[in-house]
Amino acid sequence: MTPLVHFWFNWPVTATSSVLRDGWNPLVALDDPYPLYRRLRDEAPVYHADALDLWVLSRFDDVQAAAKDWETFSTSVGGSGNDIDDTYQLFLPAGDLAGVDPPVHTRLRSALRLAFAPSALRAQFEPIVRRKVTELIDAFADSGHADFARDLARPLPGTTMFTWFGFPESDHPQLLAWFGEMLDRDAGQRALPARAIAGRDALRDYMQAAATERRAAPRDDLMSFLVAAERRGELSGDEVLGASMLLFVAGITTTSGVISNSLLHLDRFPDQQALLRAEASVPATAIEELLRFDAPIQMLGRTATREVALHGEVIPEGSRVALVWASANRDERHWSDPDRLDITRHPQRHVAFGEGIHHCLGAPLARLEAKIAFEELFRRIPAYAVDGPIVRIKTTDRALESLPVAF
Repeated sequence: MTPLVHFWFNWPVTATSSVLRDGWNPLVALDDPYPLYRRLRDEAPVYHADALDLWVLSRFDDVQAAAKDWETFSTSVGGSGNDIDDTYQLFLPAGDLAGVDPPVHTRLRSALRLAFAPSALRAQFEPIVRRKVTELIDAFADSGHADFARDLARPLPGTTMFTWFGFPESDHPQLLAWFGEMLDRDAGQRALPARAIAGRDALRDYMQAAATERRAAPRDDLMSFLVAAERRGELSGDEVLGASMLLFVAGITTTSGVISNSLLHLDRFPDQQALLRAEASVPATAIEELLRFDAPIQMLGRTATREVALHGEVIPEGSRVALVWASANRDERHWSDPDRLDITRHPQRHVAFGEGIHHCLGAPLARLEAKIAFEELFRRIPAYAVDGPIVRIKTTDRALESLPVAF
């Protein structure tokens, strides 16, 4: 994918001041948005982003409460689902359980829940993921350099999802290419560019053909699981297709973000990298801290179904509202020294995977993939250093296109 821009680290404070003074557009990526988030929490906890006519909640308590109150902050009302741009169009016409509320959400999530049971995921995928991680590391372990984003963080969840769907290995490069196309965005714009639409259409045709094959000859894979739900009347044909598209995209984006973001920050906090290397098995608390520190999904949208008064502001009925998970996770009202990465931090509930009925269904799989990736990487690779400019994906999510390192 052609990068939006090459970034080095740490915007100066004046950049944050300028962004707020001139008006913040959440669809314009910042390399380090966290100083801006702090100013929002301190100065404008209910902020109106004029460029998008979007209300923004940034404090932990407010974000968590809104996420739990789906009747007031809805994903069904307004037709845009939980996205602040037109990403929801990737999953049309139906089946995006993240973009609907009960009773449709309850039915869709119930149809998928069995496939995503944490114990079943662990038993099924731990050997698959560990084998793939080893294979990916083998390809660069002796070279002294790698791109941790392109060589590990993206192909690992890609292979995991493709294997689960039952897609042949020969198709995996093309599937990753279509995924990359669907991440294309024009900075600051809601509309999806032509390249993203083309990638969506190509993948949708592929998914439709795969579903048709499974209807004729079911297999032991995720696509057959969805088709079986259709046969039982739990999903429609459109919902099989939309759910397949959602699981494909979300299953790669979230995990690649967790892994690539974490490997970047572990370079910037070498003491934390050393602590993690000292562990034979990556502790769950370390994964939770890495998720808290830099959430792979920075924010998602809702629509206010009634007028909401909060912190001296009034959010009108029908307004679009952004819940900024990443800001909530750095709220000093909830965490001490929140801008410090500390993998020994006493765990508290964060919102990196959302909250309430829309809490990420695939969170256990993302955690498992990240844990295995770090265990195998740190067992094989000595201490590394970022060795060039990083490149971020173009969406509002936090993940890297490129993370060059030397070791």
